Amino acid sequence: MKWQSVHLFIAAVLALLGPMSQKGWGDFILYGDEHLTVNSSHSVGILYDRSRVTIASGGSVSNLYAYDSSVVKITAGSVDNLYTYGASSVNISGGTLDYLQAHDSSITDISGGSVTDLFAYNSSITKIYGGTLSQLYTCDSSITEISGGTLVDLKAHNSSTVEISGGTLSYLNAYDSSTTYISGGSVTYLNARDSSITEISGGTLRDLNAYNSSTITFYGQNFRVGAGLTFNGERVLGTGILSGEWMDGTRWAVNIQSNALTATILAIPESEHKPFCVKHPRMDFNGDCKVDFADLAIMASSWLECNLVPESACWE
Repeated sequence: MKWQSVHLFIAAVLALLGPMSQKGWGDFILYGDEHLTVNSSHSVGILYDRSRVTIASGGSVSNLYAYDSSVVKITAGSVDNLYTYGASSVNISGGTLDYLQAHDSSITDISGGSVTDLFAYNSSITKIYGGTLSQLYTCDSSITEISGGTLVDLKAHNSSTVEISGGTLSYLNAYDSSTTYISGGSVTYLNARDSSITEISGGTLRDLNAYNSSTITFYGQNFRVGAGLTFNGERVLGTGILSGEWMDGTRWAVNIQSNALTATILAIPESEHKPFCVKHPRMDFNGDCKVDFADLAIMASSWLECNLVPESACWE
């Protein structure tokens, strides 16, 4: 918590100072279409506009800040602290990153390398295809897609969405009206709390703890209950082993360790399976799992919006 407080303090100071106040105090500052390959040590780096930086072998940056539509690529080397804002994006395929704080619809793609802590805020998008990640904290309507890699601890808060179709996850902690879809991969422990919703149609889950007013739904077939469990319609009561099959015939079993009276665990046959979102399209601005005229209207509402200074540069 001490280090987390330090990182949050740094982010708050930067927000107060604003990007313009940071010009001139970085080891490197990139604008426009500038691109830099880092293969030596730097203390601070700052990216604006559409600029790009690649952290290569031998390269290291202590503190890196990405704004606007800038791109950070980490292929090797190391970054201690990375902060992303606006529509910036991060691609991690190698190297090490100690701490990443993502804001404002920024996009993070992880296909390799090692990340220690990732904090996703403000509708940011995180996609994990590979690599290793120790802790992911997601909130504020952010979206996380996991199709590969290894993740130790995931905490979902504040209406965030998590989609798991592959990879290995040790601890999944769902809080605060978050929604999780599991269609593949492996989850060891699921702890569901508050008003979180979890829908499971594939993959493996070993242990489940359902608390507060959480809802966990299994979609499959041939459900069976072991000692300590009973069915009340589609609802599963008690604690014990719940087993069944996915629609492809794969057998599964989960140990329900905790099942609070205020929680709801459901086992619904696939024939009654209501549609749910496996993966949000990238341009799904309103979060309904499809791209249509509603999303076009959202995009059009910001059409021709420009924050360049001077203003005349917007229409050159």
